[in-house]
Amino acid sequence: MPIPMVYSVIVSAPSSRQRSVFLVDTGFAAARSMTGRSFADFEPPGVILAKVELEPRDVKTILLTHMHFDHMGNIDAFPEADILLQRSEYDWWKRALGKLSDQTLDKQNWVLSSMNPDDIRRLDRAISDGRVTFIDGAHEVAPGLKLELVADTHTPGSQWVEVSTPAGSYIVAGDVIASFANMERMWPPGYHQGNAWNLLAAYQLAKDLAGERWHERIVPGHDMELFRRFPNWTVGSNPVAEVHIGSGQRSFAVRS
Repeated sequence: MPIPMVYSVIVSAPSSRQRSVFLVDTGFAAARSMTGRSFADFEPPGVILAKVELEPRDVKTILLTHMHFDHMGNIDAFPEADILLQRSEYDWWKRALGKLSDQTLDKQNWVLSSMNPDDIRRLDRAISDGRVTFIDGAHEVAPGLKLELVADTHTPGSQWVEVSTPAGSYIVAGDVIASFANMERMWPPGYHQGNAWNLLAAYQLAKDLAGERWHERIVPGHDMELFRRFPNWTVGSNPVAEVHIGSGQRSFAVRS
């Protein structure tokens, strides 16, 4: 079954004094994983962002939901962007990886089943360069844009992004919500590196925050249904979903 690796862009309203472009996660850096398996239809960030008339240099802030390879593998593609990450996520993985010195550093080890040690080294370089801000719990990034720690769910320090609009709240969930089916069935996926009971609680919290129309206001991390439920278009190999149009913004989907 096709499983998309989703990352999302959030842009301030045209009426803003200065345009702000936030990227939620960055996808992975190459078409091959640590196991050597190829990913179909890989497109780099420049190609993806061009579909909404943006370039990597337009992104000034990256909101990392967690540290798995398919979410933080492309931070080097955005050298001018600051990175916001939960401190608990970083600290946990550094401790876990520190215990693997005498073990095989590949995907034969479950701890590394979704991790790429090269990504950790890239992140550490970004920390040394002063590009990383560690968050402890809830954090307002900008008016109407909030990070929320959803601890010990998909990963130890996963966070999601809450976006407030006049139409209600939206949640860009990362892998705390991998698919709409998880929410609909209240059934966690078989793969996670946190606590399944906490995932169930997170699903209910997301429903409470997004309201009765939550199914129209959730962006899951790995669900092709995203590109059927929202206005969408395809340029190149992969589709784009347009989740919300802010005041004064034009629709790319309608134009296409």
